[in-house]
Amino acid sequence: MNKPNSQTDRQEAGFSETEIGFIQTNLKENPGQLILRAGQFKELDVKKLAAQILSRQKAVKKLPEWSANERLIFPPALSVEQCSSEATARYKASLVSGKQLMDVTGGMGVDCFYMSRKFDHALYFEQQEEVAKTAEYNFKQLGCNNITVHNADSIQAIENKKVPSDWIYADPARRNTNREKVVLLSDCTPDITASLPVLFENAPNILLKTSPLLDIDLASRELENLAEVHVIGYEQECKELLFVLKKDCKTENFTIKTRIINAAGEVLHQLDFDRESERNAPVSYSNPLRYLYEPHPAVLKAGAFRTLCAEFDTRKLAVNSQLYTSENYIPDFPGRPFKIVAVCKPDMREISGYIQSGKANLTIRNFPGKTEELRKKWKLKEGGDFYLFATTLTDNAKVVIVTTKP
Repeated sequence: MNKPNSQTDRQEAGFSETEIGFIQTNLKENPGQLILRAGQFKELDVKKLAAQILSRQKAVKKLPEWSANERLIFPPALSVEQCSSEATARYKASLVSGKQLMDVTGGMGVDCFYMSRKFDHALYFEQQEEVAKTAEYNFKQLGCNNITVHNADSIQAIENKKVPSDWIYADPARRNTNREKVVLLSDCTPDITASLPVLFENAPNILLKTSPLLDIDLASRELENLAEVHVIGYEQECKELLFVLKKDCKTENFTIKTRIINAAGEVLHQLDFDRESERNAPVSYSNPLRYLYEPHPAVLKAGAFRTLCAEFDTRKLAVNSQLYTSENYIPDFPGRPFKIVAVCKPDMREISGYIQSGKANLTIRNFPGKTEELRKKWKLKEGGDFYLFATTLTDNAKVVIVTTKP
């Protein structure tokens, strides 16, 4: 795409100094209230600027580097919510390198921006003209000069002319033409499973991002040449799945790499295994000992239920409880550790002997009922320094484990 030349083009691509000043001055204001007061700013398109303010509010924590740049154009708030975070984008960049990267699904361009730092050159493809134009403008404002933006259908483009690259990155849209969420990879747009032959003609390595809701084993049956699946955890959420496909990989036994990262994309906890090792991992069971561990959601998504016992010398409370215990403290366990104060019957009269304030954080694991129902029944306020786990032990006893942070 051509860089704008005229003053008119520059204003269309970005914002005037007055508009930037308005956005920055009102960053902490309620965008809806700004629109209601639009009459006070007759020289400005307040609705457009309020949308930018809302998007920037969504991006402050998720995209700190982008948020700090006053000149960037942000897409609608929903798109900001759905895009990769800076943390996960930086992690992706740690997986790839080479002379050329090809991003075949474009979008806001967050992943392409961070991954491009590991390449001499990057190609960004996006079918929507306005999205591609905005991405090109933003890349320039961020000082990124090694990305070439193409407003085109990437699959058609590389079918017509080969574009040799070291890596191809894809984040296909997970909604169909009716804007309904889809489950299968083959229902996403573009259909990466159908496009694998042409993609591998252009690069030996493919990095595919999907929703954390995707079934890993179901997806693995749709994908050839699958070498690794990275299950990414950030803060207390499983954020995304990354499928690494390699042209020369012929085995069906892929490695699952669970990675819990920090804001810089650095790995805090990791756990590698495969389905066979998980099936064969020794597991033992125990009633609560001195410490209790709640696996990170990314570990649970990966399905490392038996592997946790083998790798971290812990015991499960029950087959389906997915809570672990140990006599000695394990600081590198991939999840939240707790010190056990007491094991009670699920009766508030007994529980209240340990939490006189009537305030505690409550988690249910393999226990009848819902969290809010139990809170209401026990007249339990949320918060405080105590953490309650309502669960079931190996003898089917229903208990509440009272814990604190170690």
